[in-house]
Amino acid sequence: MVLALVFAVGVGLTYPMLCDVRFVAEEAKLQFAFVRRGIVPELASHLIVARVAGLSNAADLLLSGRMIRGREAAELGLATKALPAAEVLPAALDWARDVAVNAAPVSVAIAKRLLWEDLTASMPEIRQRENLLLAWAGQQADAHEGVVAFLERREPKWKLSASRDLPDLLKEP
Repeated sequence: MVLALVFAVGVGLTYPMLCDVRFVAEEAKLQFAFVRRGIVPELASHLIVARVAGLSNAADLLLSGRMIRGREAAELGLATKALPAAEVLPAALDWARDVAVNAAPVSVAIAKRLLWEDLTASMPEIRQRENLLLAWAGQQADAHEGVVAFLERREPKWKLSASRDLPDLLKEP
């Protein structure tokens, strides 16, 4: 999921932290204001912000509740890009189009799942799961198509669908 932000405070910022990619206006105002209101951040902010921006930056933002601008959010790693406000939505849409056209849907679904599941996994667990999924993906039609499309300098024609072709390793029990 891609999100374009101009103003986000409290839950308006914790929800976007659950997005994969975040584009913000350079002058956007962003704040984890919870501690300034007598409550605490939610939606796994303590884990996600620390993983995304580092423990020290997470402590700064979550313990102080201070307001930051979009430019600083990008510098801290909370945002993928900070752009002039008028460029935020077009840039987010361009990014999404590029992924939709040039990235194999099943590979993106697997990578997305691993990114989020691996927030709490150990390094050996992550490596084992990645190795199994890499071996599976390498045997699929999209792996061949990705290489051929690259060599032929054309857009790929993906064969697999994230809604029907996920490996058994990712299916819910």
